[in-house]
Amino acid sequence: MPETDRRRDATLAPVKATYETWGREDPFYAVLTSKRRRGNQWDPEVFFDRGRREVDDVIDYVDGLSLRPGTARALDFGCGVGRLTFALADRFDEVVGVDIAESMVDCARRWNDRGERVRFVANARADLSLFADDSFDFVYSSITLQHVPPEAAANYVREFFRVLRPDGVAVFQMPNGPRIEPGSLRWRAYNLRRRVFRRWWKRLRGIPAYEMHWIARSRMTEVVDDGGGELVDVQDLSGGRSINLRYCAVVRVGVKTCLVVILL
Repeated sequence: MPETDRRRDATLAPVKATYETWGREDPFYAVLTSKRRRGNQWDPEVFFDRGRREVDDVIDYVDGLSLRPGTARALDFGCGVGRLTFALADRFDEVVGVDIAESMVDCARRWNDRGERVRFVANARADLSLFADDSFDFVYSSITLQHVPPEAAANYVREFFRVLRPDGVAVFQMPNGPRIEPGSLRWRAYNLRRRVFRRWWKRLRGIPAYEMHWIARSRMTEVVDDGGGELVDVQDLSGGRSINLRYCAVVRVGVKTCLVVILL
């Protein structure tokens, strides 16, 4: 395994440990954190209804951009306990939910009432190599990438376009912030503050130490392009403050067409 891949995978170990704990102790709260809901206080009906409303909103958003992905297969990246996975199953023939924590995946499987149309898998790698190229029509990720170190999060975004079919669509959310160049002094300070100090502070308060990250919009644009994608729209989810963004992107025209020609 290349050194870069090993380093990315290693940064996910604390993330996995945190969500394994949440998955065993308070899985719904780990997905939608609300002080009133901590301690397994979420009403499952309300919890999953929020997922249905979110997916309805996202599909309307994609339709409004005149995008028409296929409806055969969708990927819910960072599925947790299946809040969005089950809602996507109302729109797609088959849905796969992937999460870093086995405990979350186990919980999602217990809630699965859709049979073989919905499948959950665990993946602790900083890539999506468990999925073949061109295997999904739609990729959706919400409130997940923000908990992943930026280098790994960027690689996941690149992977979205590898696993998408030529007419597929990816919609994913990520907080926006100042641009920080990988390897710079500022980058090291960011990692120290956002990963080491934050985890220490959370543990001191007796809370599982989840991380919070951002990737600058300009950097994310480059990541999408590098992965073979093309941004269609960027939606501000923070009421004009540009601190929380939803990206919609497609496979760049010609990227996979050329590959097919070469293979033929």
